[in-house]
Amino acid sequence: MGYDDRVIPRKLTPGEITAVVEKIRKKYEEYIYKYFKSKSLREAFEERYLRSLRASVDVSSFLLAEIGAIEELIKREEDRIVLPPPSEPRPDIADKVIEENRKRIVKYRDSGFHPDASEDARRLLGALQQIAEDHWPALTSALRETASNMNSLEMLNLDSQLRYLSAPGRDGVPQFLARYTGQLKRFPRNYAAIDREDKEFILEAAFFLNDLLSILERVRRVYKDLNAQAKESLGAAIDFTWGVIGDFRLKDLKRRKTRNAAEER
Repeated sequence: MGYDDRVIPRKLTPGEITAVVEKIRKKYEEYIYKYFKSKSLREAFEERYLRSLRASVDVSSFLLAEIGAIEELIKREEDRIVLPPPSEPRPDIADKVIEENRKRIVKYRDSGFHPDASEDARRLLGALQQIAEDHWPALTSALRETASNMNSLEMLNLDSQLRYLSAPGRDGVPQFLARYTGQLKRFPRNYAAIDREDKEFILEAAFFLNDLLSILERVRRVYKDLNAQAKESLGAAIDFTWGVIGDFRLKDLKRRKTRNAAEER
């Protein structure tokens, strides 16, 4: 995904807004690091961005102005330094990071619960639905003879979370995402609220995935005598869950556990 630094021809989707904001942040980081500028420049941008969200201004126009501003700052510094022409165009750091991150998640199906939802949220929902459809039935059998069988409290809790996060409701949208889609259907849009709903879904999905991985890895560590089919199903679920956590960069988003719960594990 890439954006021309001077032209934003239409209203940006929430996912595109997130990408453009990240691009501007990267440009400020580059500018501050390369030209020894104060970090307060980026902090000032963050404050302007938050004010624009609270004031419900046209975010696309705001970002266009901000891109122009940081590009002008960079150009002024570059004009002061005489450098040989590059042999080939320099890749934009932000665009490269965005594209690399996107390549990690395109392997997961696009759930398409709303076309203007962020791609991360749409594909993360697709990954959760794949766990429910492809791995949950196999885990029911694989965990049957363990303390973490599907009737155990911890797995009943995870089953409830998975349904809440990913099972389609009457309108085809999971219950957890009802507020998210509700915000996307409103006009004018409240981008701060949309961003909040997007982040809350990703956070709750991260909690579920990290909790699931912890339980499955514990079962594999403790129950060495599972039959071959159970071991295969368990291993496949662990590999897939770990892959989702890594591809969506969710490793550090874990639920805070109480002391007693931590000791039990």
